[in-house]
Amino acid sequence: MNSRVTFLSKLSPDRLMVLVVLLGVSFVAIVLLPGLKLAGDLVNSSAALKWVADQERYPTVIRASLETMRDRLTNRGYLQESVDQLTDATKRFGDAVQIMTTPRAGGWLGAGGALGDSIAGSQAGALRDAWAKELGAVQPVLAFNGVPYADSESEGTVLNATGRQLEHDLTTAIRISRHSLPELESELTEIGAQLQAGSARAARQLQIVMLLGLLIAALLVLVIVLLLNLRSKQEAKLKEARQQTADILRTVKDGLFLLDEHLVIGTAHSSALATLFQRKDLAGLGFEELLKDIVSEKTLATALKFVKVLWAERTNEKLVKSINPLGEVEVHLAMGGGKFDTRYLDFEFHRVRVDGKITHVLVSVSDVSPRVELARELQNSQKQAQAQVDTLLGILHIDPAHLASFLGDSNAAMKMINAVLREPAREEGAFRKKLDTLFRQAHSVKGEAAALGLSSIESRAHSFEDDLKALREKSDLSGNDFLPLVIKLDDLLTHLQSVSELVSRLSKFQLFRSDATAGPTDTQVVDESAQVTGPLEADSGLGATLQQLADRVAAEHGKEAQVRCNGLDLVPEEYRRIVKDIAIQGVRNAVVHGIEPAAVRVAAGKSAQGTVRLDFRHVGEGFKFSVEDDGQGLATDRIKEVALQKGYLTADQADNLDAKKVLSLLFQPGFSTVETATKDAGRGVGMNLMADLMRQIGGRVGVATAPGRYTRVTVTLPVPPRPVDDTVAA
Repeated sequence: MNSRVTFLSKLSPDRLMVLVVLLGVSFVAIVLLPGLKLAGDLVNSSAALKWVADQERYPTVIRASLETMRDRLTNRGYLQESVDQLTDATKRFGDAVQIMTTPRAGGWLGAGGALGDSIAGSQAGALRDAWAKELGAVQPVLAFNGVPYADSESEGTVLNATGRQLEHDLTTAIRISRHSLPELESELTEIGAQLQAGSARAARQLQIVMLLGLLIAALLVLVIVLLLNLRSKQEAKLKEARQQTADILRTVKDGLFLLDEHLVIGTAHSSALATLFQRKDLAGLGFEELLKDIVSEKTLATALKFVKVLWAERTNEKLVKSINPLGEVEVHLAMGGGKFDTRYLDFEFHRVRVDGKITHVLVSVSDVSPRVELARELQNSQKQAQAQVDTLLGILHIDPAHLASFLGDSNAAMKMINAVLREPAREEGAFRKKLDTLFRQAHSVKGEAAALGLSSIESRAHSFEDDLKALREKSDLSGNDFLPLVIKLDDLLTHLQSVSELVSRLSKFQLFRSDATAGPTDTQVVDESAQVTGPLEADSGLGATLQQLADRVAAEHGKEAQVRCNGLDLVPEEYRRIVKDIAIQGVRNAVVHGIEPAAVRVAAGKSAQGTVRLDFRHVGEGFKFSVEDDGQGLATDRIKEVALQKGYLTADQADNLDAKKVLSLLFQPGFSTVETATKDAGRGVGMNLMADLMRQIGGRVGVATAPGRYTRVTVTLPVPPRPVDDTVAA
């Protein structure tokens, strides 16, 4: 035995595993299958013994039934109960004899059918003959049907002919049964003995099989013990390696995990991963599930495509890494209570090869939030410093009166916007009205900022308009839709305040410089009211501002334009802002929509440079202000086409509109013939702003045009109301 153990211990784990498999197969073939068969035979034998024992009572029942019938016949008693009992016992025993004497049918009585064959061969004839003899004797009795008695006045109840025949048949049946029934009982006893002998043989065979099973099991246990011993040594080494790996994964600060070909995260990953993603259920998690709720849908789709490309053998790994969409990606991690933590994670992907084939993709994740935030802070600081410099340079070139006027008007517009946002509304129409008012106020601020060259304010106002445009395009509006506007409004208002503070500091600095350079007899006078409001004077203040606006817009659209102003010194103080807003919007519209590019103008026989004329004059009981360009004019067909596309008109309405009605469409909120909106056109706000201003003061606005020659926008202003004299009234 020791030599066998020594031999087995020298086998390799693979060979021991083969030996375990062979022993297992042998155990099944030698022990389990024969054991199951022998066990089944024992069960069948036990059932057969019980069944045969049950059949042994029927000959006794037949004998008792015959004797009971004879006694009752003699005593002139009731026979039917005994007849029924005899009939039932005869039928049941006859069926049992049929089963036992039919070839192969009795196989279920013994082990595997051999005993059944022996019953059918050697004993079936004797059993069948004995039963046939008994059945022949009993059959006349079973055939009895009627009344065996007759009434006699002299003798009372006596046997009739049928009764006498029955008495004869009973006597014959009892006589024959005395010989045939013991034979049947003997045959049944012999069958039972054979079944017991078969069961004993099956039990002995089962014992032998069990002994073989014990021997194979002992050998199998020995081999398994040796195999477990070898495995324990290997597991000790693996445990040490796993411990080292766990120590590395627990200590490393980066998140490390493996992705299989189905993009599922492996069971082994670094502890830092749970901290990076604020979750612990990472093993077995899909890569898509990991990123789904923390990055945008577009980033997620691109990342999944990128990782799938890494599994293609033809893909150049170094080339693909250069387009990694998850480098310094912004993620939003849920912190509970509806709060989110924004971080920046850097993902790196490396292929893992085994035998030259890609088996996994190793992913390393590091938190680069401090680096990204530092870079952004530096970039924002640079932008802020540059913006301050640009703003400062821009302020230095602006007329102080116009700058102060702009800041005052902008402050009023911000208050109006804030009031409109706070104004409660529930119906769709009220929301749309609020939206139009916000558009007009923001557009006014943006227009004057653009005219003055304050690009930082213009860009913020334009961004505010972008949000308003998105709301205008929504089919249903609610109060919650206006909440995000508060953030943009706060940014714009804060920037305007910073510009005001900068202007205030510059004013103090200029005053200090004047004081320092003044002589002892000089007198310094500062009119602070002139910095808050200021009339449109005859100098080049507003004209220069409008020319600057025209130059910028024309340069961005590849055009040339000059501005000519007349009568702006006649504008009453009450109409100062209205005229200024209309002038700015009119110049912008003229350059964008009216004046053609230089090459087109030259080809049409015009000068390369277009001209925009602004004229303000006193007419009758009011004033007229016009903005006219010598450009291409307005195409009414194009206006109707756009109106049809945007749903302002039906086809029938368009056919019935005259030129005047068509031009009136230009004043509808949101209407513009420009397909792509820019900061200078396309919102459909400017012309609507003019119309709204005229409605507020009771004025009128109109458009005249001639194709290829000019477009003129004219507003008629009533005489402004005189202020109430409180002294006189008192």
